[in-house]
Amino acid sequence: MKRVTCLFLLLASLLGLTACGFQLSGYQPLPESARHVSLILTSDTPANLERALKTSLRKQGVLITADAPYTLAVRNVQQNRRSITIDSNANVDEYEMLMQVTFEVMNRDQQSVSGELSAFTEKILDYDADKETASATLQRTIKREMWQTLADRIVRQYIARAQ
Repeated sequence: MKRVTCLFLLLASLLGLTACGFQLSGYQPLPESARHVSLILTSDTPANLERALKTSLRKQGVLITADAPYTLAVRNVQQNRRSITIDSNANVDEYEMLMQVTFEVMNRDQQSVSGELSAFTEKILDYDADKETASATLQRTIKREMWQTLADRIVRQYIARAQ
């Protein structure tokens, strides 16, 4: 009897979730007007961010075309790394890595439909001077992940504004 009750509650919960329109985080229905975008990047936009943006747009079903109804313009990219903890010998134990991208969504007439927008991410990175090669590899991996996080945030904001 207990097993039947648990099964019934599980089934009722699943039906309740589907009935309320629940969708996994990250999925957003794409309006028809947002399916094509022009991309403008600054000359100093890191290649990792450009790749991440193109990947994120493609995953959301957005095509990058020259004659699109909207333009996604990256205005400023900032990245910074600073030490946040030091050991008793004055060696760095942890770094804080910060990345911020300022961007704007514009219509066909190059008028802003969003105003200036921003995406920001930060990570704390343990550093071990005795394992410098491993720390450098880890830092590159974390940077790639941070660029992808920023790109995903930019694309979500683009989709929200391009409606």
